[in-house]
Amino acid sequence: MTELAYFKDTYVVCGTGRVLEVLDTSALTNDTAAMTPLTKALQRHPHAVILDATLFYPQGGGQPTDTGRITGPHGHFTVAHVFMDDKRVYHQGTLHGTLSEGDAVDLAVDEDVRMRNARCHSAGHVIFSIVKQTWGDQMTERKGHHFSDGAYVEFSGLLPDSHDKNALEDMVARVVAEDRRILVSEECTKDGVLRVVQVDGYVANPCGGTHVRSTAELGLVTIRKIARRAGQNLTKISYSVA
Repeated sequence: MTELAYFKDTYVVCGTGRVLEVLDTSALTNDTAAMTPLTKALQRHPHAVILDATLFYPQGGGQPTDTGRITGPHGHFTVAHVFMDDKRVYHQGTLHGTLSEGDAVDLAVDEDVRMRNARCHSAGHVIFSIVKQTWGDQMTERKGHHFSDGAYVEFSGLLPDSHDKNALEDMVARVVAEDRRILVSEECTKDGVLRVVQVDGYVANPCGGTHVRSTAELGLVTIRKIARRAGQNLTKISYSVA
């Protein structure tokens, strides 16, 4: 199990860890019939590193992966992709020199990538919060895709025609200008600890992603398109963050 240190603070992009395992993916089976989903995922990059604790966000929950660098006493590892499987975080990329089990390593997350992803994800939560606060149970979030090159939030329910993309964009801009806090907390449930994110004054939402501290950090959020699909009872709101 990898400790998820990025949960503690989005803004911490440098830290330390210890190597638990280094995988050379060329040694994995090429027998298609014998491949597992994990094996297939690992073979997309030449190496993978597993740490005891990581600052790198693993792709998932609608948010893209962190990138960066892991540096040890005898080499460094360029992190191109990160994913989680069975509570273990796999850092994928290319090894330069050597890393060995037990090595103490320095972690450096690409800050520009981290903050771009966090702003995009937080903007999606602002849109969700406004829609839920305004239309309540008429609109239920289905999923979010918080990739900067095609971000959207999708709902069950049809957003009223009276609210076009310009009207919704104005509502988002007001929340950004209000400099509302974006709060991350944990709640105890019968199934364990649930991490939730809340735009101050709005409904909370379960989330395991990285977020900025305030709506003011989002800057310009543009509603690119609102697609209403009556036959599917679905509304898809596409957006971008400058």
